[in-house]
Amino acid sequence: MLRFVFRQHFRLATHAALLFGVGLFVAWPVIRYGLRALVRPAEEVLRLVTRLMGPTPSVPRMAAVIFGYNVMAIFAYMASGFHRLLPMVFAIWTGFNIAVLVGVTQREEDFMESFRRAPGQWAPPPHVTAVCGVLVLMLELPSFWFSIAMGISMGHAVQAGQSYVGELAVRSHAYLTVVAPLLLVSAIVEAIAIRGSSPPPGAKTSP
Repeated sequence: MLRFVFRQHFRLATHAALLFGVGLFVAWPVIRYGLRALVRPAEEVLRLVTRLMGPTPSVPRMAAVIFGYNVMAIFAYMASGFHRLLPMVFAIWTGFNIAVLVGVTQREEDFMESFRRAPGQWAPPPHVTAVCGVLVLMLELPSFWFSIAMGISMGHAVQAGQSYVGELAVRSHAYLTVVAPLLLVSAIVEAIAIRGSSPPPGAKTSP
């Protein structure tokens, strides 16, 4: 499965990464000029995730919500490969949404307020927070790109006459045995990074 995911899909994963970059680039004017209609879908997803986490969430709860959302969403993007163009669209769309969320949350004073630590809750030291932030990028983004690559290759196979169900079964096995564990580790370190960046009890958040 490792060879199937990483070796056979390396070239398509680089294509997925480039499409993701296109989404990041396209998001710039949306953030710059505050086009709220295009920002709102990403904001709604963020609100849903924060509601699921609840106020002053624990690290395990944050990790569970992040993992649950990522593993289901990325699988759906991969499974959309009954046509090769759909995963490509999702690669651009995801890059766009991530850039929009980063731009929006930097402007929202109350965003980190939803992750405020409760008295007595553990917080990692700054160097652990920084390392976890880097690990999120190293684990989550490649997991996404290779999943998109598997969706694109499935689209090619289906268009060539292969069974969608059969092709999806192979990729589902690879996803569950290779990608999902990486997403689980990514969710844990992301939760730690969020906890390390969250304001302590009684602190005022800055704009």
